[in-house]
Parts: sequence; structure tokens; C-alpha cells
Amino acid sequence: MSRNCQIQLLLLIGSFIIRTKQELSEECLAANAACEKDVECIYRLAFVQSACTTNRCQPQCRTSVANLYNNRLGRALLRTDLSCLPARHELEICNLMPNKTPLHCNLARLACESDLQCSSKWEVYFSECEAEAVNHDCSERCRRRLQETLSTQQGAVLGNCTCAESEDELCLKLRRSILEPCLTVTQAPKSRVDNSVAESSPSQEEHMDNASKSPCVLPQALPLISLCILLLIGWTFTLY
Repeated sequence: MSRNCQIQLLLLIGSFIIRTKQELSEECLAANAACEKDVECIYRLAFVQSACTTNRCQPQCRTSVANLYNNRLGRALLRTDLSCLPARHELEICNLMPNKTPLHCNLARLACESDLQCSSKWEVYFSECEAEAVNHDCSERCRRRLQETLSTQQGAVLGNCTCAESEDELCLKLRRSILEPCLTVTQAPKSRVDNSVAESSPSQEEHMDNASKSPCVLPQALPLISLCILLLIGWTFTLY
């Protein structure tokens, strides 16, 4: 390789390093440094860095992110733009970034439970309405309870949270059996009076059609009847 090519390559690498450093937010770098100083946090972060590198949203990645979120310093790190983490891309495509929506339902629930206001409302809803939601028979009272949870800052993401396409049974149970039944508004069935009116309409129209058509039969038959009468009279005179 010529000297000029070596210089160009070094300049290219240098510009890439500078650009990469500029793209790393100070917030993420500070939160990452704080996590690395804490034994428990850096231990959990190591699992995230190793499990979230396949870009396939594996269960191990979701579990490691949840464990990191349960740590105070880890939670602060995950709430940044994560620009300083190599695993950022997979966390983004797997909806595991707390600052972006939609958010994975399990992580959305953790975010709610870590907030005092949201947690208190969620506990009321879950304790009073879990049975109704599982049976898909959510009362108006339980709908209000869930809306109270969604009205909080950390609870809002529960309304449109999402799950992975495979191997995500706990998330699907939370979304389909606990959240969705009390989010969907069912339409009230039509009353019997409305049905009877609707059902009687065709017969009434048919009766009106028949009534309007019946007077037209007699005028059309008059010429034929008159001809028959004349023939009968003529035949009678021939007998005499």
C-alpha cells in the first residue's frame, strides 16, 4: 500500500472516530459511566451487551433488559437515547427503549410499577379487574380504572404496547387478557323494538305494492269481458 493510501485510510478512520464520538450523547455517556462504577449495574449491563446482539429479539435479550431496568442506575441508562451502547440497534427494533413508542408490554408494565403514581393506580386496576378482563367481561368501572392508569405519564405507554412475534407468552397474556378487554368498547345490541320495526318493513312494503297493483287488473280485463258478452248475446239470437 502506497504512503498516500495509508494517509487517506488513517484520515478516514480518524473522521469516523470523531463522528462516532459526536453522535454519543453526554447523557448516555454519563449514565453509562455511573452504571460501570456500580457492581450490580455493570453486571446486569454485561448481560444486555451479550444477549442483545442477534437482531432477532430473543427472550434472553428481553429478560436482560428487564433485569437492568429493575436497577436504579440501569433504569437511568435505559431512559437515555442509548447512543453509547452497542446494543442500541436491537433494543430499538425490539421496542425495548423506554423513551420510544410503542414499547414492549412487559417493559411498559415495569415502567409503570417503578413510578409511584402509576403503580398505585395499576395495582387498583389489577386487583379489582383482573378476573373480569381475563373473562373478557370488563365493566364500566374497570374501564375507568384502566383509564386512570393510562392517564399517568408512565402508564400511557400501556395503551399501545406491543409484543415480539414469537416466544413472548407472558407479554401476549398481559396485552390480550389484561389490557385489551378493558380498552375495547363493545357496542350495545339493538333493542327488540328496533328489530321488530325493521323486520315488519318488508311486509308492509309488499302489502303496499300489492295494493297499488291490484286496481290495475280490472281495467286491463274489461275489453276481453265485453267481447265475451257480445259473443254470448250473438249466439243467443242465433238460437231463435
